[in-house]
Amino acid sequence: MELVIDNVPKRKTGTKKTKLMGAVKPRIMSPKLSGKTYGPDFAAFAEKVGYPLMPWQKYCANDFLTVNAENMWVRKTIMLCTSRQQGKTTLAALLILFHLFEMGTMSIIGISSNKKMARDTFDKVELIIEQNDFLSVQIKKTYGKQLASRANGFESINLLSGARYEICAATADGARGKSADLLFIDELAFVSEEAYAGAKPVTRAKANAMTILTSSAGWATSTVLNDLRDRALSYPAKTLGWYEYSAPALCKLDDRKAWAMANPALGYTVTEATLEEALSTDTPDVFRREALTQWVTSLSSPWPEGSWQACSDSKLVMGPGPATYFAFDKAISKRTASLVAGQILPDGRIGVAMLDTWRADHVVDDLAIAAKIKEWADKYRPVMICFDHFATASIAARLTASNQNMVDVSGTAFYQASGDLLDAIVGKRLVHSGQLELNTQMEACAAKNLDSSWRIVRRASAGDVSGPISLAMIVNKMQEPVSSPMIVAG
Repeated sequence: MELVIDNVPKRKTGTKKTKLMGAVKPRIMSPKLSGKTYGPDFAAFAEKVGYPLMPWQKYCANDFLTVNAENMWVRKTIMLCTSRQQGKTTLAALLILFHLFEMGTMSIIGISSNKKMARDTFDKVELIIEQNDFLSVQIKKTYGKQLASRANGFESINLLSGARYEICAATADGARGKSADLLFIDELAFVSEEAYAGAKPVTRAKANAMTILTSSAGWATSTVLNDLRDRALSYPAKTLGWYEYSAPALCKLDDRKAWAMANPALGYTVTEATLEEALSTDTPDVFRREALTQWVTSLSSPWPEGSWQACSDSKLVMGPGPATYFAFDKAISKRTASLVAGQILPDGRIGVAMLDTWRADHVVDDLAIAAKIKEWADKYRPVMICFDHFATASIAARLTASNQNMVDVSGTAFYQASGDLLDAIVGKRLVHSGQLELNTQMEACAAKNLDSSWRIVRRASAGDVSGPISLAMIVNKMQEPVSSPMIVAG
């Protein structure tokens, strides 16, 4: 199942000027569900308690609160990914209250990367209860008046019905041994693999359980968030709902349309002036992560700001005929792979394009990939097909058996290839058409530096970089001197 990507933000037109409004639909989203939904009931509840939903919150809730014919949640795991200060915490607090007071959910556990952040949502839930008498009368009060129990550092809210909401530390054993109908994990970008592994099983014994995750963008070290995003982009089941409000990869920092895509609360609680101030005071990496929901690998990103965009030409056309070079690679997760092609254009530049990609829930099929590359090779007749024998030896062996000219570009040779790719980009000797998948992978690249050289690395990168790795191999081989036959007369 493929995620839906929508690049068009929504705007509201006033009588005097056009006011930029945040996007209602996520730019990247799991295919929209149809059928019965509790979204309108949730919106009515939020209105009743004094916190009406913003359009983006309504849109997402209508989808992830969809149920099947047995009245069971279709989405079991929900990920809300937006820039900072868009209303994620308020939305989570309202969802917790809706589950407790309207849906009859009996056990809710909240977790964050640290106890203070989990307590922020807990305090928001407690505040809304205090502000609404019809909620507070249903609470089993501590010492006759307190809504929340805070004994021995363990915070909980208990209803007279027996329902309970508590918060736990994001540690390997913070939620171990507990069971919940609803699990809420805040700021997933900061949650460790050990903490996530310890928390996720608390819903397994509940047939109709739901896990709600929220976060802003992460780094290369945000392994839990990055892995989940990779799975969401790899045709996930309907049970995973991914809702990402983000700017397109490698967009300009001052692109207002990109601001709207990443800031759904723009025009409601966030203003253009606020973002302008952030742009003028934050570093580019901080602004991209905090305001544009873009994954920033760190200062190890090898590409100078704007250099890849400067090589883009939407009119680029490539097809069979000219001398063509292929390269392919597989992600470290083994769930994705890419095939890239390169050709020398009439003006001398190297034209490149991503020909094919493969995705799987668990592991891509090497046999199927080899067969498809062979089909592409029969069409383009490539001069050579480049590969890294450490990552794709089995695919290369099958292609060798089908009489393809296979060239290994791995180990120390790939350091030179990475440098050649950087030089070609900076020198604008390379041109691409701006393919979304290739742009996203280029943005995810991280580098490993030695004293006198560097290379793109898979493990430290923020996602699949099989495309850029393939690209480096191609550029390296296409720039090698071509030998000419010589006749020596004696």
